[in-house]
Amino acid sequence: MLKLTRIVAIALIALAVVLAVVALFVSRRAAPASAPAPITASAAQDTQSVPVVEAIARLPAGEPISAASVRVARRTAPVHGAITDLSAVVGAVPLHDVAEGSPIVQGVLAQGFSLQLRAGERALAVPVDELVGAGNRILPGDFVDVFLNLKSATNYGSANEVAQTRLLLSRLRVLSYGQQDIAAAAPPAATEDTAANDDPRAADIKGGARSSGTSGTEAPPARSAVLAVPVADANRLLLGAQQGKLFLALRNPADQGAPDLALFPQARGVLAPVRGLDAEQQQALQRPENNAYAGLDGDALAGQPGAARPAATAPSTPAPPRRSTPRSTGIEIIRGTGGTPSGSL
Repeated sequence: MLKLTRIVAIALIALAVVLAVVALFVSRRAAPASAPAPITASAAQDTQSVPVVEAIARLPAGEPISAASVRVARRTAPVHGAITDLSAVVGAVPLHDVAEGSPIVQGVLAQGFSLQLRAGERALAVPVDELVGAGNRILPGDFVDVFLNLKSATNYGSANEVAQTRLLLSRLRVLSYGQQDIAAAAPPAATEDTAANDDPRAADIKGGARSSGTSGTEAPPARSAVLAVPVADANRLLLGAQQGKLFLALRNPADQGAPDLALFPQARGVLAPVRGLDAEQQQALQRPENNAYAGLDGDALAGQPGAARPAATAPSTPAPPRRSTPRSTGIEIIRGTGGTPSGSL
């Protein structure tokens, strides 16, 4: 019995030695696999670098940035004010030229009030008061009709002075009214009664105070309104403000009604087109910029027919300078007392 116990003890010791050797072998093979991979130079650089949107090619001032002209690059040091989101750059307009490889920063992109204008629009200010501005119920983002009250230019100041009023421009967008700006206007807070709170003017109906630019103080009365005006209609608005009195009529933004200009004769321009224009050039005369450049006078604004202005001649090769005829020398014969020369010798 003692011999059997000794044999079992020896077997257990041998098994323990074998298990220890196997455990040591397994631990040595698992150690390299679990060890962290060495950090390469490129990986360390990517960890320390920051993304920056930069120009692939030269970006000219005043032209929208295309997606093909910019990219996201990584730099080792952060760039102050640099834009990191590519979508924030595409479509934006740089204020000055951006060189190839330069980062796009916030200060180089156009910002502010001008971005509220659409293509073909110009921002023009007109004087307003409580009567002109529909009782100061106009807010930035509203649409208004501009009515003109005009006194006849031919009979102005006389006993037969005639006044007229008519719709001058229709459905102009209000960019600012007084100190309120469309860019800074915040949407009203959402409540259960959304139908009554969708319009900020509901605060006036309920007796609430209008929001002003300064807290705790009453906003000064509005003296001007900035309107987004199509460039072809800028002459009418400026001339109407000078020749007569403008009134802003507030309209529902969903109302798309507008006068049909094809039903009425168009006003003459101050500048007449040159003669000899071909069909393409005649068509170019209808472009808004050319129409605005032709101008508008007070008689045309009032709808009064005037004498047609002669068309300007097209520029041509300048005529050669007139050669002066040398005076003939001789004796001048004067007959009678009229002093009219009858000839010379």
